[in-house]
Amino acid sequence: MSKQIRTRAVHSGEKRDRLSRGVPTEVSLTSTFFFRDSEELQRHKDGIELREEYGRYHNPTRTAAERTLADLEGAEDAILCSSGMYAIGVTLLRILKPGDHLIVLDELYHRTQELCHSVLVKFGVEVSSVQSCDVASLRGAIKENTRLFLFESPTNPHLYVQDIEAIVAICKERKIKTMVDATLGSPMNVLPLKFGVDIVVHSCTKYLAGHNDLLAGVVLSRKSIIASVRELHFTLGGVLDAHSSYLLIRGIKTLPVRIAHQNSVAASIANFLSLQPAVRRVFYPSIASQPNSDVAKRQMTGFGGVVSFDLGSVDAAKKFVDALTIPYIAPSLGGTESLVIPYSVVVPPTLEESTSGDFKIEPGLVRLSVGLEDQDDLMEDVARALRAIS
Repeated sequence: MSKQIRTRAVHSGEKRDRLSRGVPTEVSLTSTFFFRDSEELQRHKDGIELREEYGRYHNPTRTAAERTLADLEGAEDAILCSSGMYAIGVTLLRILKPGDHLIVLDELYHRTQELCHSVLVKFGVEVSSVQSCDVASLRGAIKENTRLFLFESPTNPHLYVQDIEAIVAICKERKIKTMVDATLGSPMNVLPLKFGVDIVVHSCTKYLAGHNDLLAGVVLSRKSIIASVRELHFTLGGVLDAHSSYLLIRGIKTLPVRIAHQNSVAASIANFLSLQPAVRRVFYPSIASQPNSDVAKRQMTGFGGVVSFDLGSVDAAKKFVDALTIPYIAPSLGGTESLVIPYSVVVPPTLEESTSGDFKIEPGLVRLSVGLEDQDDLMEDVARALRAIS
């Protein structure tokens, strides 16, 4: 029987025949696993009897988390990594070789931009950018040596949603792989593999873990791609430890109820902000003024817990942030606590120089990540902080 996602978030990936008979998956705190005799070792090495051997390769707790994530995303397989950036980096290094051309969206997390435009080019990879929400620019950027298109949907920090179906159609026509960072959507709001994307990555640090208490990343795809990436992953060794894997499993069990609340509260705050004179512009996938808002409504089941908005100046952004009493001033998102940052303060000024697109950070841009606090309390806090800058 096919189970609904709330049930799968609680139970998928975990075996019921656990040795301890404990309800939660055990934390397997070991770096190495022994064999009963040399024949058992030989059967393992010959691929006859596959099992855990060494912690860099496999760990039962981490494997359970990988199975859960693959099930939620609709992927054949998954690799858990030490961070979201490692997940992106190891995948790009495995797929691309010197002389290949990589196309990236102009709006990506700034460390991803740095990886592509400053690091990959040193390995002989050609990198170019295309404008967000402009599939025509993607078609025009494709070359004979183009191997991959890397994008985000929704993007960070402007929450632009890409037309995934149109992107996949263009790239499949030219035999180009597609890779999307879907962190800001989470599997509760968008499933890119369903639209034909080849590879999905998440920073599990954010919504998937959901408690601002661990770092992790995941790569999700079909078995052939994951097997290829896993070989380099085993060599580089950026694996997730067992305790963080356990915390991630625990966080995923509440993912559906957390996302439902964050979707609802963020949408209410976005609608409220769009009516305020002090706010120049609101960035949220469902807002009518947002590019591709119709696409967002077609391919997403919810619009996420992040709202970005422009207050006109960096001074206004700082004053607003300082006037808030509930959110912490911190550079992350997706957790139980609301977090807020004046975005232009934390993004390096060299970012604009590293891209060839139109991606710009407004001086007054604020990014608010909604947590699990009461909606009325958060709305009142936001309204009061707006009054402080008027």
